[in-house]
Amino acid sequence: MAAEKEGGGSSEIARDTGKEPSLEELLRSLNLWGEDIEGLCVAKSVVENLKEEKKWMPVIRVLTSKPFSAASLKQTLRFAWAPTQEVTFRDVEENRFLVQANCLGDWKRITEQGPWIFRDYDLLIEKFDGSCRAAAVELNRIHAWVRIHDIPELYRQKKLIKGLAGNIDEVVQVDMNGSRLEFGDFVRVRVWLDAARTCRGRVWHRRTYT
Repeated sequence: MAAEKEGGGSSEIARDTGKEPSLEELLRSLNLWGEDIEGLCVAKSVVENLKEEKKWMPVIRVLTSKPFSAASLKQTLRFAWAPTQEVTFRDVEENRFLVQANCLGDWKRITEQGPWIFRDYDLLIEKFDGSCRAAAVELNRIHAWVRIHDIPELYRQKKLIKGLAGNIDEVVQVDMNGSRLEFGDFVRVRVWLDAARTCRGRVWHRRTYT
C-alpha cells in the first residue's frame, strides 16, 4: 500500500481538486528536498574529460554597433587566419560568435596573433573553455602590440619595461628583440586594451636614485 501511495500522488491531487495538477503541485507531491533538485552534479574528472573534448574555442565580437554581414565576417576571418584545419563558426546572438578551431596552432594564431580587424573595426576575442554560456563571456578587451621607443640602454631590462608598459594596460608579453620585419629603436609589448577606455598615446619613464 505504501508503494501505491507514493506512486499515486498526482492522481490523488487530481481526485481532490477535480483538475490536472500544476507542476508546482507535482513537485511538492514528490517530497523532494532542496538539495535533491539543486542541480546536476558532475565529477571533476568528468569535467576535465569534457574540457579535453571541447577545446580550442574563442568567443568573438566586432567592436561596432553598426549592422554587418555575418557571412562576410566569417569569410574575411578565415582568409586572415589562414587555418591549417577547418575553423567553424556558431552564431550565439547578434554580433557574437563561437569559433571552433581544430588544432592548437590555429587556436593560438586566432587568440594570440591579433589584433584582427574587420572593416576598420577591432575584433574582441576571448578564450573559452565551455564551462559557461558563450553569451555570458565578457568581450571588452583588445589584444594589441605597442611600441616603446627611445629606452636608455641602462633601463632596457624586461622587468623594467613590463612595469613601464603596465601604465598602458595589462601586459601579456614583452618582445625585447622586436619584429624581424620592423626596424627602429623600440621594444614591442603585447597588452590587453580596455575597449571602453581611451588608450594613452605616450608613457614617460622617470629616473629615481636612492
